Amino acid sequence: MAYLKAKHLTEAEKKRDEKVAKSTRNLVFVNDKIKFQSEEDLENYIEENFNQIFPGLVLIKRQHTINTQRCDLLCSIQSVKQPVIIELKNEEDRGLISQLTRYRKALLIEKPFAEQIDYSLPVKLIAIAPIFHEDNYADKEASKFDDNFCLWQFRIDIEENQEIAQFNLSGKTYDIPYPIFGLPGKNLNSESYSKSLTSFAFEFYLRLDKKYEKNFQALRNKLIGQPKIKEMVSTSYRKVLYGTGEGKNHKKLAEITNTSGKDVCLFLWLPTSVDTKSERPVARFGLVLKNSSNPLSNDSVVEWLVSTKDTLNSKNTPNINSEVAAYNRDGTLKWSRANLYLANVTFRYTQDLAKLEEWKRVAKTSKSKALNQVVNSYQNNPTFLLLMYVLKGLTPENITDEDRAWWESYKTQTPTHLGWYIDLAIKAWNYRIK
Repeated sequence: MAYLKAKHLTEAEKKRDEKVAKSTRNLVFVNDKIKFQSEEDLENYIEENFNQIFPGLVLIKRQHTINTQRCDLLCSIQSVKQPVIIELKNEEDRGLISQLTRYRKALLIEKPFAEQIDYSLPVKLIAIAPIFHEDNYADKEASKFDDNFCLWQFRIDIEENQEIAQFNLSGKTYDIPYPIFGLPGKNLNSESYSKSLTSFAFEFYLRLDKKYEKNFQALRNKLIGQPKIKEMVSTSYRKVLYGTGEGKNHKKLAEITNTSGKDVCLFLWLPTSVDTKSERPVARFGLVLKNSSNPLSNDSVVEWLVSTKDTLNSKNTPNINSEVAAYNRDGTLKWSRANLYLANVTFRYTQDLAKLEEWKRVAKTSKSKALNQVVNSYQNNPTFLLLMYVLKGLTPENITDEDRAWWESYKTQTPTHLGWYIDLAIKAWNYRIK
């Protein structure tokens, strides 16, 4: 399926998208937190409020490129013209220190805007982000420019029953006059929402049955709020894909189809069963709902999950007499009853656990490296580890026998409401793109 690109836009659509981009800067409510919808929205906000947030600085240029190195904000301290580079991040980024160090070197080689910057003074390097990886602090400490680095953490707050968010940086707050998408119980009306869509998404939205509009709004707001997500619409305007790209090697999160004659269907990239060589195991699952429920509503009940690269049809959808699960030749899950999805998707891991204790006993008395490697491979089954991380936030070294006991009970009672699967796909996405 071909997807539309910028080159397919008419001049009128380009102008419309430019207008939408300027008028619909948004915040999104994701995983109980409010964030800028994109890094560009964060940059726009900082630029528009620069003098208020940084009264002692002069903004010289945004997105200044020097020898392929592009810094977000090139500034100077107003009183002494000391050079300042500000890097803005909407997500955690473990490579911030090296990034700013490269900008510093490029800046000192070219020395642009010499009338506004005194290059005899040290370059101040500022990173602003909602969270910093521990590697950032380690890299800063190890850098010979340690004294010139500043790591400033921001957060976005909203008081209960209020709709205006506030940007909190260094103990000071500033209003953010952007609408917040995804707040529970709050949706834009259909007319306002359609005006906020890009041209391609607008055309897809127009073709939806009105009974799906509100649920599409809520789901889309969740999906486009995830890091590195692009929204791609097919040339027929019948499919919309959310991921880093449409190619085979691109990561995907979700797809909504509105194929003529087949109504609306949601596909999610969810954890799947794989061998131990795969690190981040996911597959595209279509969700078969109970009694033709709304395919975009969190409250709809899922009966089956079907792993397929195609649409759902009679050839790949299990019938009422099907077994609770089926597997492909490579051992990946083909389909599963929803209430047993977790048990079925980790069937190989569970099957091997029966052998694991005996192998552990033998491994303690054996000097065989091969045997120990086998034991470790089953203890580190990628599907199980992915699920333990997205469900409980546990990394392999933190998983205890108590956690494994919890898993044995929980896996047999997989939730069946659609919202749970959407949240699982989003959590797996955030794990995969780190």
